[in-house]
Amino acid sequence: MNKFKVPAMIFGIVFVISAAALFFYVKTDLSEKNGLEVAAPAWVTENGSSGKMPVSGKVARSGNAITPNQKSKTKPETTTDKNGTLQDKNNTAAANKTAQSPVEKAVDKIKKNIITEVFLDNLAQYIADNYHPAGTLPYKTEQGFSSASFKGINMHFGLNLRGLMPNAENLVKARKSIWSYLFTPGNLNNRTRSETGQLLDLIEEKGILAERQFVERGNTSTHELTRKQRAEMFLTSSIPLKHVAAVFKTVADNPDLLQALDSYGKAERRVDSANGLFQLDLDNSRKTKSESARNKATHSGKILKDAITIREKIKTGITQKIKSYCAGACDKPDDTFYIAQWVFRRVQTDEQKLKTIASGSKILESIAAQMIKRAEAIEKSM
Repeated sequence: MNKFKVPAMIFGIVFVISAAALFFYVKTDLSEKNGLEVAAPAWVTENGSSGKMPVSGKVARSGNAITPNQKSKTKPETTTDKNGTLQDKNNTAAANKTAQSPVEKAVDKIKKNIITEVFLDNLAQYIADNYHPAGTLPYKTEQGFSSASFKGINMHFGLNLRGLMPNAENLVKARKSIWSYLFTPGNLNNRTRSETGQLLDLIEEKGILAERQFVERGNTSTHELTRKQRAEMFLTSSIPLKHVAAVFKTVADNPDLLQALDSYGKAERRVDSANGLFQLDLDNSRKTKSESARNKATHSGKILKDAITIREKIKTGITQKIKSYCAGACDKPDDTFYIAQWVFRRVQTDEQKLKTIASGSKILESIAAQMIKRAEAIEKSM
């Protein structure tokens, strides 16, 4: 037996040393290193920004962002048991639940919010992408401008919600859920107050990172936006907002426009009905080639023509009234009727929803004003 004691002791010593080394290695390797800042690259410091949001490792920042070791601002709720001992309610309840990981918490947060930070990031990207400095492809204009529009943004986010996360079975129900949420009194104002600053920060960051193809003397070169161009991006992007705000206000201030839009909808349905009847009569006249069939098709064609004329007169009247009330603010881009029709489809005759449209007009004006201020801040940093 003695001959096995020495090898056994050696094995035991080696095992203990290995286990200790492994323990300290894993502990050191897996220890959290909180508070590490990712320094901004040199070109950011050189080019500068408005100073509102330094570009760092974090793309999106908000008051609701999940951060490591975030301290709770609320005191723990306590109760007293029969023996007079204080008990923490939160800890007691948490003891019966499995601890959530940061990823699980983030998922739960997204589920509770229809408008997520992903949507804000995509919206900022849309606004930045639609800014076209002078002399850039594909337009090569003499002055910078924004091609963002109400219809364009509806198409961009309507077919693919891109960060809007309603709890719905399909796209149609999802859209209804989104607008139901926004038309709920107070929701629109609350979300705007809490997230406008973050949106502007994201737009500025997208501008700092953006590149455009510039055409100079027939040659094409790709380079970043200057600070002057980033300021112009905010100025030009405020114009479509003020345009939509003006149309919203006009419709909200003139309820008779909703009645006219209702008449347009009826006229549109009459055109569809008349066109269907005309197509049937025309097809029948081609098959039978009889005089009566041709006369019937001619009569149906006249009815269709009259229906189209009435529809277009109503549309022209609505557009002219909106433009005269706006006094120039609704002229460009030429999507005034589209916006008014969009409002009618969602408001109909609901006065509460019409008040939300009026509130939306003020909100858009406020965001446009903040964009102009952000442009001024960037210019001052030059």
